[in-house]
Amino acid sequence: MSLFLERGRPLSQSLLWHLQRRYFEQQGIEAWRQGVVPQYITSNPFTAHAYAQVVCGFLRDWAGAGAGLDPSEPAYIVELGAGSGRFAYHFLRALHALRARAALPDVPVCYVLTDFAPRIVEFWRAHPAFAPFVAAGELDFALFDAEQPGEIALMHSGRVLAPGSVANPPAVVANYFFDSISQDSFTVEGGQLHENLVSLSVPGPMPDLDDPALLGRLELGYALNLVDADYYAEPEFNALLRGYQERLGDTSFLFPCTALRCIRHLAELAGGRLLLVSGDKGQAGEDDLTGVAAPWLDLHGSFSMLVNYPALAAYVAAHGGQALQPARPPAHLAVSAFLFGADAAGYAETRAAYDEYIAQGGPGGFFTLKQEMEKRYAAMTLEQWLAWLRLSGWDAEVLLDSVPAMLEIFKTAPAAARPALASALRRVWAGYFPIGEKRDLAFYLGTLAQALRAYADALEYYEYSLQAYGPDASTVHNMNLCRSALQALC
Repeated sequence: MSLFLERGRPLSQSLLWHLQRRYFEQQGIEAWRQGVVPQYITSNPFTAHAYAQVVCGFLRDWAGAGAGLDPSEPAYIVELGAGSGRFAYHFLRALHALRARAALPDVPVCYVLTDFAPRIVEFWRAHPAFAPFVAAGELDFALFDAEQPGEIALMHSGRVLAPGSVANPPAVVANYFFDSISQDSFTVEGGQLHENLVSLSVPGPMPDLDDPALLGRLELGYALNLVDADYYAEPEFNALLRGYQERLGDTSFLFPCTALRCIRHLAELAGGRLLLVSGDKGQAGEDDLTGVAAPWLDLHGSFSMLVNYPALAAYVAAHGGQALQPARPPAHLAVSAFLFGADAAGYAETRAAYDEYIAQGGPGGFFTLKQEMEKRYAAMTLEQWLAWLRLSGWDAEVLLDSVPAMLEIFKTAPAAARPALASALRRVWAGYFPIGEKRDLAFYLGTLAQALRAYADALEYYEYSLQAYGPDASTVHNMNLCRSALQALC
């Protein structure tokens, strides 16, 4: 027999969101280290490079507009709910590469990693890969809660980002973020608007309501409650609801009330000049909202729901901004950009960068291609493998996925090809952001370098493997073989 935990509550006020927060508070980095919460599609070098191009376009637009940018103050890039921190690392590396070879505004840039959970923020602060960026003033950290947005107090510099204190227009990154914060659900039926009131039940005795493992046992149901479109305290939200009631026909839709309030807060903090880039699963256009059933949860330790991007776009447009969205977003990831502020020469550079690096394939297209390439490693030549690895941005996961197929091919690689292959391995290692995942990249790089007879490189990889993952008989045996081979070459 099922026990009801709640009945007749608006979705945004449900116990679900309490359990969601408890999950990340308890799990911290383990949510990503164990591979439970998805991250790869938005946390790889290819995606980070695409976003960096769009942000650079945004900075170029503002550098050429009106009073331009203030070179004595940073241009801030704030990432909301930054997860493992891997996207930020790839983004900062991509930004450095762009600065080295492209005409960018002479203004300092500071990337700000944020989350509401202190355990996650402390993991980032202690990560050695971030130390050089922090020392250079290019990276900082802050607690930020989208459910109760406030000032952004930077932990390293001590600065506070608040309305009136941000000199240069900031950019905000929100990947897999809006799908995981509270929202409401409505149904249009016979031209009338209903809120979908949530009921949650579980089998068995009363559970611990602070235990996020409860998410996997919940039974979710909805009941319709007739409402009018004057539902929220915010008139602009009600205008969106009224429009849906008039246009959509019989359907259900999610309404991103918390996301909209967060965006409003950030735009106010930015003085009305803002770039928001968001990658998530969601509806791209209003046509996607028609004929939809009441939403359910996608469970992955935590849970997520679709993002109503048409509502975000309509809200931004109503406030004088503009939305950039692909005409046909890939199935795996929709990446949209939202722009506030009308003084940046029409955002010509931002729009061009978005079109080239996001809309024309972009991160979603890359992920689709990666899924197909994973089936073909056994048939690849070394030249094809190098080309794919280079296209991926020297992605560690691409290399790890290809190790079984490539190891035997590396053993028979011609001597002339070995230096380029060893260099490729070093580039993958240089761009790797470790979070303690089960797959030991250093060990696999060691085996590939050893197959190339790059024994000194292999020893370095094996040494790191021992430091990070502890003693291992295979690693020690391989190290002894490499030392013997080096001695024989002397």
